[in-house]
Amino acid sequence: MIEAIFFDQDNTLVNTREVAGGTYKAAINWVAAQKKLEAELLFQEWRKVLDSLKRSKKPEERLFSYSLGQIVKEKDLVEEAVEIQKSELTKTICLNPGVKEFFEKKMEGMKYILFTEDFDDQIEIKLTKFGLREKFDLVVGSSLVGLMKPNIKFLKIAWDKFKLDPKNCLYIGDNFEKDCQLGKENGGKTIIFGRDDYRADYRMDDFTELQGILKILD
Repeated sequence: MIEAIFFDQDNTLVNTREVAGGTYKAAINWVAAQKKLEAELLFQEWRKVLDSLKRSKKPEERLFSYSLGQIVKEKDLVEEAVEIQKSELTKTICLNPGVKEFFEKKMEGMKYILFTEDFDDQIEIKLTKFGLREKFDLVVGSSLVGLMKPNIKFLKIAWDKFKLDPKNCLYIGDNFEKDCQLGKENGGKTIIFGRDDYRADYRMDDFTELQGILKILD
């Protein structure tokens, strides 16, 4: 019987992949205008820095302020660019199909845990916009863990807090290695969202499918 659901956030609950590039581009375009630089060249320079950091396990190196700060030395411009990115994200981020409907009525007795390698400020934007903050019994992010996924600590914090049996948990995400593998290795059930991956127990493209899967697991 499932007693807790672990939800990944980006590209699972919200469409981060679709909108993130535009939010960073808007911020970098603003910086380029202030410095009288060609916006596309500055953006490409930032992308090179980002690519060099994508395997970093240090959360602080995955911050927009850190990567932008590698090519823009004026701290005030970096700080303003970060605020522009947040504003653009607030305007453009959307829920993925079925998320709103699933969370309208919380399942009685079920723990909902958000486990994400996102940072507190970005989590706040995404959860607050859609009124999801109060739906979760626990939010575990990189700011709390101090690491990036995959890492067992993202799960263990919740297992220990609620005295959960890992085998009685469901782990949902868009990336098997980051979101599902550790849960499955500890006996839990897994759902891959929005893509095919034979290693997951189930696959779904719409959160309205989740109730049916939970009935199978009951």
